[in-house]
Amino acid sequence: MERKMPTELTYAIGDIHGCYTQLRNLLRHCEEHRGQNPYRLVFLGDYIDRGRRSRETVELLMKTQASDPERVICLRGNHDDMALEAARGGDSQMWLLNGGDATLHSYRVPHARDLPREHLDWMGALPLAHADNRRFFVHAGVEPGVPLDQQDRFTLLWIREPFLSDPRDHGLFIVHGHTPTEVPEMLPNRLNLDTGACFGGPLTAAVFDARTTGPLAFITDAGRIVRAPALEPAEP
Repeated sequence: MERKMPTELTYAIGDIHGCYTQLRNLLRHCEEHRGQNPYRLVFLGDYIDRGRRSRETVELLMKTQASDPERVICLRGNHDDMALEAARGGDSQMWLLNGGDATLHSYRVPHARDLPREHLDWMGALPLAHADNRRFFVHAGVEPGVPLDQQDRFTLLWIREPFLSDPRDHGLFIVHGHTPTEVPEMLPNRLNLDTGACFGGPLTAAVFDARTTGPLAFITDAGRIVRAPALEPAEP
């Protein structure tokens, strides 16, 4: 009898925003869920700001990625990008007004330029998107009608409309965060995984495999596992 090979699982994780304990718990639940299956972790950005423990969050992500860089993919979010801009001498006021003050408090420094160089270098090297054969992972979304390999940086980090309301097939299923929602928002052409961890909501992971485009299930930091509904086809 031929032995069935285990399928590779991908765990995409939404906006963390300094919620270190929730991240740690969610990673533990994902590890328990995958068992002996090969896996990949894809973090969708926004690791800092608003929550109280940005420094510990970044340290945990850096350690997790360093332990297995082929399997751990961390994307850049707009909050990470704002901190980098402030550290380079750019607009720091916008960053502070959007939760950057919580990051400075976490690091116990007065200015973004005083953040650890190792952490700034890590954030500065983060890619803006990651794709597999079925899905395109990104922080904010994409510009409808523009090929995925031609999307600009600002769009990938910041877009909401017209992306959120556009029903078209983008070529690959888009997995993103950036826009808080109470529960994962799954539409035929996209999935939003920002479930507002820093606003009292859960931190959520979506589980994918190589055979199916849409998610198999959702896992929260509390260990709740919910089977995902079947994915409907998007409009051409």
